[in-house]
Amino acid sequence: MTLENAPLQNLIETFRRYLELRDRSSHTVRAYLSDVRQFAAWFTKHTGEFFTLPTVTEYDVQGWRDHLMATMKPATVNRKLASLSTLYRWAGETERVEKDPTRYISGVVQQKTAPRSLSDQALRRILRQARLSGNKRDAALLELLAATGLRVSEAAGLKVGDLELGERHGWVTVRATKGKGRKQRRVPVHVKARRALWEYLGERGFEPDEPLAERAEEPLFLSQKSGGTSSYAVWYAVKKYARLAGVENVTPHTFRHTVATQLVRDPSVDLVTAATFLGHSRLDTTARYSQPSEKDLAEAADRLTG
Repeated sequence: MTLENAPLQNLIETFRRYLELRDRSSHTVRAYLSDVRQFAAWFTKHTGEFFTLPTVTEYDVQGWRDHLMATMKPATVNRKLASLSTLYRWAGETERVEKDPTRYISGVVQQKTAPRSLSDQALRRILRQARLSGNKRDAALLELLAATGLRVSEAAGLKVGDLELGERHGWVTVRATKGKGRKQRRVPVHVKARRALWEYLGERGFEPDEPLAERAEEPLFLSQKSGGTSSYAVWYAVKKYARLAGVENVTPHTFRHTVATQLVRDPSVDLVTAATFLGHSRLDTTARYSQPSEKDLAEAADRLTG
C-alpha cells in the first residue's frame, strides 16, 4: 500500500519525522501538523472525497485560503498556507506527488508591523508580582527572560554552568540542543537579573564565592521534584504573574519580542549586534522589530483625532 492510500495518521507521522529531522521546533511541528489535519478535514467535507496528496488541486488550496480569510487574520492564514506548502514540498522531494498544488497560491497581503511587545510599565508590573510572590526561582526566571529575551526552550534547558555571574558583569551561554554544529551564543545579563539569580542560587545552598563550575551540570531552574524545569513550566510562570499584574496576552515570547524591540529601537545598537544577542540567523528577522507595532499605529491615530 502506498503512503497516498494509507490512513491520514500515517501521513502525519511520516511528515512529523521529516520536520523533526529539519530541526523544526516542537511548537512549529505541532502547528504544521494541526494545519494539515485541518486542511484534510476541510477537503473531505467540501469535496466528499477521502484526502490523499495527489487528489488535491490548486482550486482546493485556493478554496481553503478563501475559507480561512473569512474568519482569520492574514498572518494566521499565511502560516497555514505555509504549512501546506511545506507538506507538498516534502511530498515532491520524496516523489509522492508530481505537482505541487500550492505553488501558485499567493499568501494574503498584510501590513508589516512589529510583533507585540510590553511597555516598560507593564513589564515592571509583571516582574513586581514575581518578586512579591516570594518564589525566588520564578523571580529569577522572569528577570532573566526580561534581560536576555531567551526562547522558552533555551531558558528551560539552562544549566548552572551556563552562568557567569560577577559583581560587575554577567553572562549566560545559550547552547543549541539540536541542529547542525550545535551553535551557541553568549548573552550579557544585567545587574537586576544577576541579583535575582544570586538570591535564587543562595536559596539552593550556593555560597556567594562558590565557583558555579563545581555544580555545572545541575539544571539552573528546578521543578518541584528537583529535576530540570520544562518549557511548559516557564510558560505557566509567565502567564501566572502576567495575570496577577493585570496584563493580558503575555507569553515568554512576548518577553523576547520586548527585548528585541528595545534593542532594535536603541540608536546605539546596530542590527548585527541585536541579531547576535537574540540568536537570529537572518537579519530580516531582527529588522522587523524596527516596524511600528499595532499599538504605535493606534496611538498615532489617536493623536490625529485628539
